[in-house]
Amino acid sequence: MKKLLILFCSLILVVGSFIVFQPLCSVNAFDGEADKPFIVYTLDGNYLFEKSDVSLEDIYISKDFKMYEIKQIDFNEKKAYAEFKKQLKKPNVSVNPYPNQVSTTNKRINLYCTHNDESYTPSDGYDSIYGAGGIHDVARELAKNLRNLGIEVTFNETLHIPHDYLAYSRSEPTAKKLLQENPDALFDIHRDGVSRSYYVTNYNGEERCKVRIVVGQANPNKDENLEFALSLISVAEKMYPWLFADIYYAKGHYNQALYNKMLLFEMGTYLAEKELVLKSVAPLANVINTALFNTTVEPETGDMVIGGNTSNNTPTVNDHLNKVSNENKLALNVSIVLTCVLLTVAVVAVTIPLILQEKSKKD
Repeated sequence: MKKLLILFCSLILVVGSFIVFQPLCSVNAFDGEADKPFIVYTLDGNYLFEKSDVSLEDIYISKDFKMYEIKQIDFNEKKAYAEFKKQLKKPNVSVNPYPNQVSTTNKRINLYCTHNDESYTPSDGYDSIYGAGGIHDVARELAKNLRNLGIEVTFNETLHIPHDYLAYSRSEPTAKKLLQENPDALFDIHRDGVSRSYYVTNYNGEERCKVRIVVGQANPNKDENLEFALSLISVAEKMYPWLFADIYYAKGHYNQALYNKMLLFEMGTYLAEKELVLKSVAPLANVINTALFNTTVEPETGDMVIGGNTSNNTPTVNDHLNKVSNENKLALNVSIVLTCVLLTVAVVAVTIPLILQEKSKKD
């Protein structure tokens, strides 16, 4: 009877631990290069986007906030099909003609590269270089431009090679080290593995290279990170309409469980000229700075004001996301405590009758 009691209690604890901690323990899928990218279509055959790798239930969010979920994959033909799910609410974004300096001090953004080898074939000669590839040049340029805007920046160039399914496990300590500096945001800098035409666009007679934002679904910060990504795109639409390609809301985690303002940027593709990608860095830095520190957001409606609306103590995007994160952490802690209490009650409810039964047999 004692062995059965111990076994039952152990089972309760294992199940309880799984319920509480499972969202924190997902494994990231390998997102290495493919010879040919997947072309993704709507279910009725209309072209949507390209991606070097896809999984069922991955979600694609277009610039106009249309959400699609991948439902079918043909691995032989490198095609996939996505179902339209819903139209996300687009915030109303206005520009204050008399901008306020909402937040100008104590700003910090940190950067790193999980896939250090990623490079740009037209400029670097190879799509990958074992060590610090061309993507490091892009990250350094982003760091420089952020510093020019008065932001403290640490770009950690630790190598996490090789480029395999364990790369994110190797880059996790780097991300944790950077988070010890309490940055306002943390970005993992990559480049994609699709066609040049998907990223390079002509805007006002000039070639421009777009950026894709990747958010991982498999982490407890997914909603906040997605809100952050949507905020960046919303502000960019007013400042540089060509800048962002889309948001890829993938099944992986990308170490984003570590922080609520942590995103992955795909800075163009390996078939784009690195010099063209570098021209997108200053606009990206400007959007990051403007969105986080000098744009306010109405918490109830999501409406945003570039240049700030300080008349009614409306928070900046940065402050708003921090508040949402704190509220979510409190709710999670309450949930964990309640789960533990319920598990304890369940164990006691089962244990006491068994103990009394065993005692009565002895008597």
